[in-house]
Amino acid sequence: MNKYPLLSKLLVIFSLMLLLSIPLLMVFDTIQERSAYRAEAATAVARAHAGAQIVTGPVLYVPYTETFTRTVPVEGGRGETREERVTQAHVALRFPTRLDTRSQLETQTRWRGIFPVTVYTSTHQSTGRFVWSGVEPLEKNGQITLGQPRMILGVSDLRGLLSAPQLTVAGQALTMAPSPAAQKLPLPLAASVNVALLKPGAAFDFALNVELAGTGRIGWVPLADENSVSLRSSWPHPNFGGDFLPRTRNVSDQGFDATWSVPSLSTQAQQQFVQQGERRSAPDSFSVALDNPVDVYRLTERATKYALMFIVLTFAAFFVLEMVKRWRIHPMQYLMIGAALVLFFLLLLSLSEHLDFAWAYGLASAACIGLLTHYLRHVLGGWRPALGMSAMLVALYGVLYGILVSEDNALMMGSLLLFGVLAAIMVVTRKVDWYSVMGTAPQTTRQQPQ
Repeated sequence: MNKYPLLSKLLVIFSLMLLLSIPLLMVFDTIQERSAYRAEAATAVARAHAGAQIVTGPVLYVPYTETFTRTVPVEGGRGETREERVTQAHVALRFPTRLDTRSQLETQTRWRGIFPVTVYTSTHQSTGRFVWSGVEPLEKNGQITLGQPRMILGVSDLRGLLSAPQLTVAGQALTMAPSPAAQKLPLPLAASVNVALLKPGAAFDFALNVELAGTGRIGWVPLADENSVSLRSSWPHPNFGGDFLPRTRNVSDQGFDATWSVPSLSTQAQQQFVQQGERRSAPDSFSVALDNPVDVYRLTERATKYALMFIVLTFAAFFVLEMVKRWRIHPMQYLMIGAALVLFFLLLLSLSEHLDFAWAYGLASAACIGLLTHYLRHVLGGWRPALGMSAMLVALYGVLYGILVSEDNALMMGSLLLFGVLAAIMVVTRKVDWYSVMGTAPQTTRQQPQ
């Protein structure tokens, strides 16, 4: 290898990069571990407060019996028959013809150790209308007898109810309570409704007020023929999800307001609700999540994915300038510089758990660049070359931060960075005699003098 010093140096540098990938993987595992701890903290807060909430209903639940007479053969009667009275139990489900909900949501931050978790309290004021179309008997001579009708309502986590939901049906105030366990209703809350309201073709209005707490996300199942939900909150970073996006929304630093409008023709929620005993999938829904816009673990993880590129570009710059400027940098010095670059990502992770990500990034990069500047002053023999290399590192860290905070333009910025580095290397080394640097010379045929 002494015959090819450049190739020998390249192999050593490549081996150092492979060696540095080991602590990089350890940093990456640490990020995953801390992210898992944060998820456990959110789960613990949700278990003590209330989890994500999905509001379902209200739905009119009407048990009824059908009595009819049928003809059955007499056992051993040689073709003789007899009349038998039969009673069968059924359930009729009716959904609102319209449901208008006005909701207000306020957020709070709960801490579990060093991990913040966003929780909320909300109020929901709903108005709507039911139309009782009656029940058609299944048998020709069937007679229908209605049982006790109930208005039923569902929320994902009953611990989030701050008070009993207040229901008014046809001007009569009702209080919802847990559904009777013996009847196995499809939703956990129920209120008895006057059976006298259920006259074929009769329509009656209702109003429902619910105070609900939860963690992370809130949503609705659009079961009415015409569904309208309006939500206001001071949370400035909503993440709208589910099967339907809001028709209108306005997001600012002071909060957001959004309006959903979902007709039954656009969703199969009613059919899915009726068949949910046979299906495992949940009905269609729409929701808003209270996500943190700056997920420090996601940003740190993304930054760590660029770590190897950082090391490659830094080593490449040192290697090229070592040839051009005739610097002498020992492989151990390469290793120390690479270790400082790796340590930056661990510093970024630890600081971002306590500071704003921008401040954490600035402090971690300043510490790393300051350390390398002091070290390079002695390695390169002066402040001038050390400051020049430090300026390159400042540019690299600046570009990386731009990539992290501008996820939509990350690919373009990364591509431009690599193209710029390649162009700089080609310009700087355009006059390098690679045969001389590699320790070999091209074979040429020279004419001997006469």
